[in-house]
Amino acid sequence: MLAQAQPDATRIDRRTVLTGAAAAAGATLLPQPGAAQSPRRGGTLRVAIPFNPGAIEPMTGRNLPDFNVLYAVFDNLIDFDPLTLDLRPGLATAWRWTTPKTLVLDLVDGVTFHDGSPFNADAVRFNLERYRNDPRSNVKADVSTLERVEVNAPNQVTLHLNRPNAGLPTILTNRAGCMVSPKSIAEKGPNVDRYPVGSGPFRFVEWQDNSSIKLLRNDNYWKKDQPYLDGLEFHIINELNVLTRSVIAGEADLGINLQVPQKLIADRAGNVIAEAAPSLIFFGVYFNYSRPPLSDVRIRQALNYALDRDAIVRVLMAGIGEPSSTILPKQHWAQDPDTAKYYNHDIDKAKKLLAEAGYANGIDIDAFGWADQVAMQRQELIISQWAQAGIRVKLTPLAPQTAIQLFMLEKKGAMFISPAGGFPDPSQFYEVLFGKDALRNAGKVELPGFRELLDATMEVDDRAQRKAAFAKLQRFVVEQALQAPQYIMFGVTVRSKQVRNYVDGLLTTPKFHQVWLETGSG
Repeated sequence: MLAQAQPDATRIDRRTVLTGAAAAAGATLLPQPGAAQSPRRGGTLRVAIPFNPGAIEPMTGRNLPDFNVLYAVFDNLIDFDPLTLDLRPGLATAWRWTTPKTLVLDLVDGVTFHDGSPFNADAVRFNLERYRNDPRSNVKADVSTLERVEVNAPNQVTLHLNRPNAGLPTILTNRAGCMVSPKSIAEKGPNVDRYPVGSGPFRFVEWQDNSSIKLLRNDNYWKKDQPYLDGLEFHIINELNVLTRSVIAGEADLGINLQVPQKLIADRAGNVIAEAAPSLIFFGVYFNYSRPPLSDVRIRQALNYALDRDAIVRVLMAGIGEPSSTILPKQHWAQDPDTAKYYNHDIDKAKKLLAEAGYANGIDIDAFGWADQVAMQRQELIISQWAQAGIRVKLTPLAPQTAIQLFMLEKKGAMFISPAGGFPDPSQFYEVLFGKDALRNAGKVELPGFRELLDATMEVDDRAQRKAAFAKLQRFVVEQALQAPQYIMFGVTVRSKQVRNYVDGLLTTPKFHQVWLETGSG
């Protein structure tokens, strides 16, 4: 029988992880706790972010940094602890499995969306059915096990599944659990991508592409006394070093979605707080393995063997990061250490595989990548490593959203060098990367055997049984070289000393409900 109210959740002790990492790097990564203070109300938090969202809409958005805004505007059916990913009530006050394919959600009463329309069971059914069936939906893979939604009462729904999915409650903390006002969909249609209406702590005001996003406090928020801030202003600065210096100069209060080199810059400045902590984000390479040349597993394996992951972390991340052949960090309960180092750096083996595939003189492959300075440094190093094995990569650097559009939606190019965001439940992570209907699976094909292995990870919620199932799935993905992971990254934030109670969790998807400013800002 599945768990009643505490479904399987990923648990990683960040402080324990950081103790070893900090010692190895010769740096203190976690800030020292200060004296407790009462929250101060008021002020506008100026947040510098490096990425312009594809959409401020859960269904049509495409990448992890969208959540910088999504979690401020929308509430989820189920919430989570950002440091442990343990589940906790959200718009659903409780949830329980009555059968392995039947999940009942009890909903909070009296919540309204920003447009004044009510949140209730009908709104839940509307959202979940929209995520499942809308032609524009990028989250169909997330709710692929959902068959229908039954409204039992204004404050209760039953989710009927077509097969067991122990990870579904955790999935509902992500895009598929974000509740959008049905009224706004009816009134705005596709324009809702740019004019989001949720029930979250902040309401949308305006979005100027590649410049800024403005949110104001939701004075009718259903969680007592939240949020503390009057508003949020997101300033979009694509270059990470420039973004960091904007915080140092006092032009922004908080910089997020940064990397280790930016922490080193901030540490030298001395007037801001820089933090680095483990995340569930890995840097890798998406493959379109539905057509040549990457339909040949030997080419994909050669790309993996040609990578010197230790050198990448040492040169680019000052040694702060985890080289890995897998998509999960070694501390994750679902990670299998037997395949974590499957692809050792072996140029000769990479050349041999290329020759076996008919490319004894090397191979030319087109790839998309990101265009910012930090990404270019990483990509140039990776491309130079591939070149040693005779893999000649022609890189087209673009803004992330443009690259995603071309590679994932228009099916252009063979590879896309890009980080991939972690997901609360590992079965969801594998689904959104490699499932047939997943946005990130550019070729929209599943290799034989993948689906059966993935389903086995969702059939039970016993931790030991799920771990064994994930070990088999992980080995399949690694041996078939469906990705080319390089390292698990540490998430970095830089903030003014006035910013209080900010937590950058394992998913690097911040929530601003209880953040406050020691003195007014903005």
